[in-house]
Amino acid sequence: MKKYASSEQTRLTLINAAGELAAEMGFSNVSTRAIAMRAKENIGSIHYHFGGKEQLFEAVVKEVVKRGDTYPVSQAVEPFHNVLDTPAGQSGALRAIVKREITLLFDPDYPPWHSRVVYQLMQQKGRLQDIMTRDLFTPIVDTIESLLKRIDSSLDREETFLIITQMISPIASHADYMAYCLEHLGTDHYSADYLQKMEDMIVQKVELLLGLTSEKFKSTLEE
Repeated sequence: MKKYASSEQTRLTLINAAGELAAEMGFSNVSTRAIAMRAKENIGSIHYHFGGKEQLFEAVVKEVVKRGDTYPVSQAVEPFHNVLDTPAGQSGALRAIVKREITLLFDPDYPPWHSRVVYQLMQQKGRLQDIMTRDLFTPIVDTIESLLKRIDSSLDREETFLIITQMISPIASHADYMAYCLEHLGTDHYSADYLQKMEDMIVQKVELLLGLTSEKFKSTLEE
């Protein structure tokens, strides 16, 4: 059992080292030697545990995907299925999706390299991007697209995707450019109050786009 635990820890150390380097430099610029040095392991351990660098990179991507699987977007929407024909239910489902993205992306229990790896993979076509798209992006986009069409069946594919980016991009950019954002804000982390304001603003904007603007937000616009 002790040997097994040690083996799993070595695997995780290598995944974290490869993830950190890929986040910093991009997958194509990371060598096995650099990974081994960052992990303080020998190069042979990469081949022993993963079979090679490419398989290790795949494990890095799957580690990021696993984070999303802990709370699937479909699970966030589930409580609202019976009330999706009402404005309140629709707004509730939209907020649940936004809250889910913020909660997962800024969870301090996860390594910060996760979001940067996603950013890197978005820039480079290939097998790793295909895995990320299939297992992480597609379930999120399909679920939100289905919800948006339920809210407004007249929306076309381009319109739904534009609204999806309005929901996700502000959250992703706060993760991708975290160092700059935190420096500008003069803090070392996003406060709960700041994240709540982010959630409220995103939800209000999407509600406005879909004609679901809350009375509180309407009064703010009219002032």
